[in-house]
Amino acid sequence: MELRNFKYTAVNADGKLIRGRIEALNRNVCIKYLQTKNYQVKTIQEYKSIISKLNQISFGSTLKSKQLIFFLKQLGSLLNAGVNIVQALELLSLQQDNRLHRKLYFELYQAVYNGFSFSHALAKRPKEFPNLLVQMIEIGEISGGLPQTVLKMADYYDKQMKITNDIKSAIRMPLIYLVATFIIAAGMLIFVFPNITDLFLSFDGAQLPGITQFFLDAGNFTAQYALFIFGGLALVILAIWALNKYVPSMHRAFTIFMLKFPVIGSLTQMNNQIMIANSLSQMMSNGINSLKALHTIRNFVKNTIYKELLTKTILYIEDGKPFSKSFVESPFIDPIMSKMIATGERTGDIPKLMDNLAIYYNGISEIRVAQIKNSLQPILLIVVYALVGVMILAIMLPMLSLGSQI
Repeated sequence: MELRNFKYTAVNADGKLIRGRIEALNRNVCIKYLQTKNYQVKTIQEYKSIISKLNQISFGSTLKSKQLIFFLKQLGSLLNAGVNIVQALELLSLQQDNRLHRKLYFELYQAVYNGFSFSHALAKRPKEFPNLLVQMIEIGEISGGLPQTVLKMADYYDKQMKITNDIKSAIRMPLIYLVATFIIAAGMLIFVFPNITDLFLSFDGAQLPGITQFFLDAGNFTAQYALFIFGGLALVILAIWALNKYVPSMHRAFTIFMLKFPVIGSLTQMNNQIMIANSLSQMMSNGINSLKALHTIRNFVKNTIYKELLTKTILYIEDGKPFSKSFVESPFIDPIMSKMIATGERTGDIPKLMDNLAIYYNGISEIRVAQIKNSLQPILLIVVYALVGVMILAIMLPMLSLGSQI
C-alpha cells in the first residue's frame, strides 16, 4: 500500500490560514486527518514527488516495542469501550503524526474493512507484529474475547520489555565502568606519565621508582605501537563477530560460552526462561495445544540453545515422551522450572503450572537484577579506584622523591 502526496490549504481553530503537505492513502483520508486537528479544509491537491517515494522506503521494523505496546493498549481500550475493530483502527490511523505508523495502521484498517480478520491483517506484517501476537489475536477473535486478549498481550509485552531493559541495564553499567577505566588508564599512560618522568629525569642522578618505570614503559609501548595494538584488537573483534554471525558451530559455541559466563550467563538464562514461561502461559491457558505453542515460541526465540531446547521438546512430545524431559536434561534450565513443569505434567495441568511459573519468574526478576547490580557495582568501583589510585601513586612517588632531594 503506497501513500499519496497532497498539498492543502486550511483554516485552523484561530482562523489563521495554514498551508502544508501531507501523505495519505487517498483524498478522503487526508481530509479526515486534517479535521482531527480542527482544520477547516479549503483546498487539496495531489502532486507527485520522487523524494517522498524514496522516504517511504524503510528498513527493519516500523514499530518499536514501546510503540507496539502503546498501539495495543489504545486499541484494547477502544474495543473494550464498545468501538468495533474497523472504527478503532480508523481512529488510531487518523491520530498518527508519524507517516510510517499512519501508513501501517491504515493497511490494517483497509484489510479489516475489506473483510479480512484482524489476525490475518497482522500476519501480513511479521516484522511489526510477532507470531505469538497473531496467534493470540486469532484465538481472541474465535472466542469473542478480542478486547481482553489485546489488553492482555499489551500487558505481556510491557512486562517482557521491562524485564529485558532491566537485564540490559544490569549488563550495561559494568561495561561502562570497565570502558571508562581503560580510557582513564590509557590517557594517563600516553599523556601524563611522559611529562612527569621527563621532568624528573632532567635532574642528575635521578632514578624512577619501579612502579613508575613500569607504567612509563607501558605508556611508551602503547604510544609506539598504538596502531598495531588497536588495529589488531579491531581485527580480533571483527573476526569474532564474523565467526559468530556466519559460522553456526561457532555461534553455538559462543552462545554456550556466554551462558556460562559469570553474571551475564545467569541474566541471559533468566531472560529466556521468563520469555518461554510467559509465552507458554499465554498460549496454553487460552486453549492452544502444547505442540502449536512450542512451534510458535521457537520461531521468535533468538538464543540458539533455547531454540534447540524447544525443538528437542517438540520431538520428544511427538515421540510420546514427557513434555518436561528436555527441560530436565538441559543444563541451562533452572531446576525450579524443570521440576514445576514435571509437576504440572503429573497433575495434568501444565497451563496452570506455566501461569504460576510465569508469575514466579516475573516476581523474582527485579530482585535478581537488583541483587546483581548491588553486588557488581561496588566490586567494579573498587577495581576502578584501585587502578587509578595505583597510577596516581606512580605519579606522586617521583615528585616526593624529588622533593626529598631538594
